[in-house]
Amino acid sequence: MRRSRAATTFAMLVATLAVLLVAGPAGAVLNGTVDTANRFSNVGSLQIKVGADWFQFCSGTLVRSNVVLTAAHCTDFLVDVGPDGFGPDDVRITFDPEQDGPYSTVDRIAVHPDWFTQPGGSGNSKHGFLAPPAEDIALVFLDAPVVGITPAAIAGPGYLAALDLKKATFTAVGYGLDGFITGSLLSNHPFVLDDGIRSYRDVSVITEHDAFPDRFLKITASVCFGDSGGPLFHNGTVVALNTWTFSTRCTGPNLEYRTDSAAAQRFLAANL
Repeated sequence: MRRSRAATTFAMLVATLAVLLVAGPAGAVLNGTVDTANRFSNVGSLQIKVGADWFQFCSGTLVRSNVVLTAAHCTDFLVDVGPDGFGPDDVRITFDPEQDGPYSTVDRIAVHPDWFTQPGGSGNSKHGFLAPPAEDIALVFLDAPVVGITPAAIAGPGYLAALDLKKATFTAVGYGLDGFITGSLLSNHPFVLDDGIRSYRDVSVITEHDAFPDRFLKITASVCFGDSGGPLFHNGTVVALNTWTFSTRCTGPNLEYRTDSAAAQRFLAANL
């Protein structure tokens, strides 16, 4: 299993920003609504321990009482303890809107096996990183069931095909960055907004010029680094996962990995 791009990027960013993990090339919910009413109680914050400190790096959704659905690029370097020293014991998850606990610990992590065969890419090119067989989906199995939170449903086969995507409304949820005041991900000294609070935003689908429509939805600008792995909901059902931002300032459209895709459905059937 090759060392993930996520682990390398993480080591650099914790030392400089101490606010996020770019676990792969995707990503807070930009101009979103803070979830003070705990409307999305089943959306959690994934945190990783570096030294004595914990850092939020991705988002995920409780889909069984002890299982969290997230992105492969958030977790590929955590399946086993690798040369970077990170493994399942270094991760915890909280469903508190402000990330104040309680925390769930992790038993094991399952990543779609095809993710490890994707050839990678360069820069912000979605074609290298996201073309088949890059299946950006993973499951985090917790040590114990989460009490008092209702798991979300996951879209079944062909769910999105039954919708008029030009008229349907979706909701992106996550704990990530709120945006960049100055600079970008690639700046030497970016100035970023990070409130660390779960937020959400209604979005629409962009149907034109979508390179991978069978596996991804292209949505209007909404998510940023740290939102990766969080859900795109349609009427409370997880239809896709926050996966990719086209802009290093999070100002471009986003790609969301479809949970109703054939590859995702096979993975979910085999592991849930």
